[in-house]
Amino acid sequence: MTYLALINKVLIRLRELVATTPTDNDYVTLIGYLVNDAKKTVEEAWDWTALKTTFTVSAVIADNTYTLTGFGTNFKLLDVYNATQLSRMELISQNEMNDKINLNTAATGAPSYFSYNGSDANGDQKIIVYPTPNGSYTLKFDAVVREAELTLAADTTKLPTQPIIMIAWAMATRERGETGGTAAQELFGLADRYLGDAIALDATRYQADLTWRVV
Repeated sequence: MTYLALINKVLIRLRELVATTPTDNDYVTLIGYLVNDAKKTVEEAWDWTALKTTFTVSAVIADNTYTLTGFGTNFKLLDVYNATQLSRMELISQNEMNDKINLNTAATGAPSYFSYNGSDANGDQKIIVYPTPNGSYTLKFDAVVREAELTLAADTTKLPTQPIIMIAWAMATRERGETGGTAAQELFGLADRYLGDAIALDATRYQADLTWRVV
């Protein structure tokens, strides 16, 4: 569903005229802000399957710094592994990485550790790997990468839209102070139910990840 469609779904519930752009007037612009606030609430409530991705780093000899292009900084790493060595990589602190690189004799070999290293000019996360690669390695980063804010009318989201609409409607009702109908508190309760149902449905797609087993 597009950004404009989300705004209009909320406007209709508020008994307002639909908009032709996300910035038709000040009130439409406000609803757009609330839609994005609601989207962020939904995004951060769960590790949505639709937002999961795997980024491949092609590590090369003598280079220990890489960028997770497209990740931004609003992401959650789920698994990191060296696909060439068939081994997982361990996240360590910046202090530990400094100890390994700067306070000891630096090693080369198959990368088995990584740490965060700020962001680049585009706002994407940078990482340092250790040991410094002594050849070519394929490193895989499984993550939940959260979307950018919706701005253009045609922008879309991969998230379930009904919870976004309901949360934005509840926020708008609370901001308005009167509804002529359903109270804001009741709308927030309905929004929580829609969000909970969406999470429960998404969880069925990877039940094995949610089941603890003794191995």
